[in-house]
Amino acid sequence: MKTHHAALTALFLFPSSIHGFSNPSVTSFALRSQTRSVDVAPRVAHYVGSALYSSVSNEKSDSLEKKTEEDLIAAFEQPASARILTEAIPYEELTIGVSKETFEGENRVSITPDNVEMLVKAGFEVVVQSGAGENASFSDAAYLNKGATVLLGDDQFFATADIISKICPPSEEEVPKLAGKTLIGMISPSINTDLYNSLAEQNTNVFALDCVPRVLSRAQSYDVLSSQANIAGYRAVVEAAEEFPRFFAGQMTAAGKVPPAKVLVLGAGVAGLAAIQVCYRPS
Repeated sequence: MKTHHAALTALFLFPSSIHGFSNPSVTSFALRSQTRSVDVAPRVAHYVGSALYSSVSNEKSDSLEKKTEEDLIAAFEQPASARILTEAIPYEELTIGVSKETFEGENRVSITPDNVEMLVKAGFEVVVQSGAGENASFSDAAYLNKGATVLLGDDQFFATADIISKICPPSEEEVPKLAGKTLIGMISPSINTDLYNSLAEQNTNVFALDCVPRVLSRAQSYDVLSSQANIAGYRAVVEAAEEFPRFFAGQMTAAGKVPPAKVLVLGAGVAGLAAIQVCYRPS
């Protein structure tokens, strides 16, 4: 199986500008050794300690220019756990798996049929766990029509997929099946510390989408927090309207006038602002 930290970083942050699993060659250089030459993009060349820093980091951004080739080779000879490589993996050699959600009450699916079509056109192979999109009104046939392969057995699904996407954190039964795989989804590592430790101990590469810095403009499309909070604000007004004994909006009829409702929204975050907008224009 071929997965890679830098590879998935490239997939997430530069989906339209790359053709293989490597970061764009913004300022790339080569490290030569006795056996092979490895192309390393400074964007992800961040080593443990003070040996080498990223050229886009806030501190010591010009340190690459001061390093000699011998210094770079010495840093590259550190243990694998202390360095990040950027060996490109062709899309054609990677399989993305769309997992069925096991969390009770979860109706969403991590990848829709339209997204599958885009991934297949890019060269990925996509496998879908049977019934993954059923609660989101996406049938297995819809995925098949877009080029995915639907797998009936859970064991076959986890054995086939290199990169597995989910909405909710994996269950206790799913965790062992993710050993050596790459998992993309909402993990909440600061809350689910036991889950985080279990995944780390079995060498599962985890990309917690709930931890993606949303201040980055190119990361806005990967926001899984504000986008869902916006829906929560809308849903809150819908449910409040169900309980409210009269109209939210004002009514002017031949029989008389009904004043609009007065609504108190607690909090003015993403969900609160969405709720205010819906209350202001409930139609």
